Amino acid sequence: MPKRTNAEEIEKLSKILPPAKEEMRGQSSVDPTLLRRVRPAKVEDSKPEPPPLTSGAIDKIVDLALNPSRETIRGFTNIDRIQGKLLPQLDVIDLVWQYIVEIAAYRQDAVEYERVYKYKRPVPPNLIDTFTYRTAQWQKSVQGKSLQSAIDLALAETETRGGDEGDIYGRGKDFED
Repeated sequence: MPKRTNAEEIEKLSKILPPAKEEMRGQSSVDPTLLRRVRPAKVEDSKPEPPPLTSGAIDKIVDLALNPSRETIRGFTNIDRIQGKLLPQLDVIDLVWQYIVEIAAYRQDAVEYERVYKYKRPVPPNLIDTFTYRTAQWQKSVQGKSLQSAIDLALAETETRGGDEGDIYGRGKDFED
């Protein structure tokens, strides 16, 4: 049996609902901005400021120094030439050992393996791709090339900002020759 609505509820609903069709004579029920014959009003936008030429090298370098990930540590560690050749091999050996541990876990209990690793079976690693990527990553660290490049970028941006902000150290005309 359907629920009956009392008069008070009808009044509340009628206040919320739009007026009936007979009350809207002469008015279109379609939004005027959707009609084709009505042109939208031209709104002049103020031109936004152009983005800075650099993406804030100093901020990114500081962020890398304070919150390094494993990937950035590999790129910014100052190592010598011999380490740069050996460390990618150690990364691949570590990856192979992890794969061996996964195989052993799968052979002991496949259900537990799937719960822990979220795969039905162990996925063989792509060793050539990993070795190439890690070699490139560690080679950036040889003799501190990446670190020196980051420092150079930060210094260049500091000099540029100094000239823009009106620092006395950033302007050449304030110094005596």
